[in-house]
Amino acid sequence: MARIISRQGEIVVDPNEWMKRAMERKHSGYIYQYYESEKYIKLALEKGDIHLIRDVLHKYKISGQPDRMSKEEAIFNDRANVIRFIDTAMRVAIDHHVDSEKACALGEIIISDISTVTDRVELIDALEKAIQLFIRLIKEEEKHAYSLHVEKCIRYVQQHIFDNLKVKELAIQQQISPDYLSNLFFCETGTNLSTFIHKQKIKEAELLFLYYPAYSINDVATMLSFKHLSHFSALFKRYTGITPKEYKNKHITTAAKNRGAVRLR
Repeated sequence: MARIISRQGEIVVDPNEWMKRAMERKHSGYIYQYYESEKYIKLALEKGDIHLIRDVLHKYKISGQPDRMSKEEAIFNDRANVIRFIDTAMRVAIDHHVDSEKACALGEIIISDISTVTDRVELIDALEKAIQLFIRLIKEEEKHAYSLHVEKCIRYVQQHIFDNLKVKELAIQQQISPDYLSNLFFCETGTNLSTFIHKQKIKEAELLFLYYPAYSINDVATMLSFKHLSHFSALFKRYTGITPKEYKNKHITTAAKNRGAVRLR
């Protein structure tokens, strides 16, 4: 029987399957365990308290397998709960000003790694390591806390790195003057706002050259909204010490060498 069915143009979950699953969870106690644990995991993340995390996970790990569930069903539920915990960690991290793309990318990597784990102890150990990583991210971000205007500005630049970013437009978005935003940004970060924008674009260019070697220098410059290739090349050399062509050649050579390397794990 299909779990998701179509009924008069609507997509719905088979009610029999839905109720059956709900009853299984009610009898197993898993749903209550998840909500109870999530509260403490969120608290531990916000406080950066790894000891609290370990206490919660230890309690979670030693709870018995429900009698009404097979081993396969139990690990399925454990994995589903771990994914929910990772989602909680991502949301807490973003709420504490961790870059949303960075937080989500970390979460996706962790979820991908645990997707094939079939051992309960190994699964919870992986979750503990993951939570520790998110705590570290949050703590690092707290060291660099800025005012709301500067924080919004940084986030906008990071999230719109391919746009033609201008200080005036960034200021208009926040309904403040360009001079005020520029002065505030410099006072808090020690960097000129225009320089920050250029540096972020060059960092993005490095990543594009590294992960997408098929892109030409002109492709990358255009993607990052540089009107003139010469301007892009000059900024690239200023902030990296080498030209875009030298950077591409260097990493193409390194990649070729690594293809034949034997790695010991």
